[in-house]
Amino acid sequence: MVLVTGGAGYIGSHTCVALGEAGFDFVVFDNLCNSSQESLKRVSKIIGKRVDFVEGDIRNAKDLQKVFDTYHIDSVIHFAGLKAVGESVKIPLKYYENNINGTITLLKTMQENSCKKIVFSSSATVYGDPHTTPVKKEFPLSATNPYGRTKLFIEEILRDLFVSDSDLK
Repeated sequence: MVLVTGGAGYIGSHTCVALGEAGFDFVVFDNLCNSSQESLKRVSKIIGKRVDFVEGDIRNAKDLQKVFDTYHIDSVIHFAGLKAVGESVKIPLKYYENNINGTITLLKTMQENSCKKIVFSSSATVYGDPHTTPVKKEFPLSATNPYGRTKLFIEEILRDLFVSDSDLK
């Protein structure tokens, strides 16, 4: 079973359609702070089956553990997070607390439940202000705003985790 954090959002809901059409079982975990359950109704209609949904916050370890206790989660696609560049400049601590602390809580819960597969939705903002386009993954990393830095920090956390546990995918 795939856990899709932030699965009620735009990219998350489209990913759920792709998962459903490919025959994967999945559960959506979302606090609905910048999304709506309406998107999941549409996903359900498109894939022809009910979408399992749990309302909760990735910063809350108890909420996450309930999902792991209820479903046999073997992989995670992680979209949950605040996402507005301009807002992140005005309230950076909210972005750091939500995006980074939330991801750390998710990763700890995954570790505690021997879940070793994660896809993280990063952002081109980790490349700062590139001098040419299209942006290539070989470009130097250099975020220019708090939102981009949260994505870059999370990428670094994931790199460190992989070094510590080569079974992590």
